Amino acid sequence: MSVFVSVEDPEGEPLAGVFELESLFGRFASVPGCCLRFVGEGDDASFNAAQTPILAAELESIDAAALGTAERAELERLVALCRRHAGKKRTHIRFYGEESSSE
Repeated sequence: MSVFVSVEDPEGEPLAGVFELESLFGRFASVPGCCLRFVGEGDDASFNAAQTPILAAELESIDAAALGTAERAELERLVALCRRHAGKKRTHIRFYGEESSSE
């Protein structure tokens, strides 16, 4: 199971390449805040220009030293993406959960 990350305009047109989070998203539920708790493999979540600085701050609060190598690489990539796009009008950072075929 994975979560896919995309940067899109309000109509859903991609503004950057989609990439996959394979392990980091499992840590999101334990991060204090209002954004990351909604990101998971079973649901989609979208954050607009007003929300993306909060999302970036939540990601930056994750202790990278407590992560494995793969999780740390995913975190670094996601933080960089959020910093690049945080607060940009008409830009959404979207997370697409991958539902299992048994549901």
